[in-house]
Amino acid sequence: MSSEAKAVKKLIEQQNFGVLSTMSVDVEGFPFGSVTPYSLTENYNPLIFISNLAQHTKNITKDNRVSLIVLENLQDGTEDPQKHGRASILGRATPLETTGAENDAKYQRYFQRFPEAEGYQNTHGFQLYEITPVRIRFIGGFGKIFWLEPQQLLAS
Repeated sequence: MSSEAKAVKKLIEQQNFGVLSTMSVDVEGFPFGSVTPYSLTENYNPLIFISNLAQHTKNITKDNRVSLIVLENLQDGTEDPQKHGRASILGRATPLETTGAENDAKYQRYFQRFPEAEGYQNTHGFQLYEITPVRIRFIGGFGKIFWLEPQQLLAS
């Protein structure tokens, strides 16, 4: 596995939320960002559990192209955030049905990471969405910048 893929895996495995950007239906042509918890499939596809009442879900329904940016935690508010890692996962968000063994496993994977979310399942139309990456942009600080193809995360 490449050092680039290892860096991306390490970052997205260590964090549990990111900024989800969708294409706004209310302000056409503009991106809309919101903070969203996520977990990962075995293939490193992000899973997000979102309500059909949420603006980002309405946006995804019209145009499922999204970006999820994951930021390395800063230990001290005085640190320069430009020196820390971040990954922008560009992909397509697809809703998952609540039935079927494969989808059941994805729901359980999400609920293991966020047990409190299981109670949302029957309220406000919460549903699990899987983001299938198209490309990943990683910045590991100054001079550590590259694009990564999704299949590179799976190479071992």
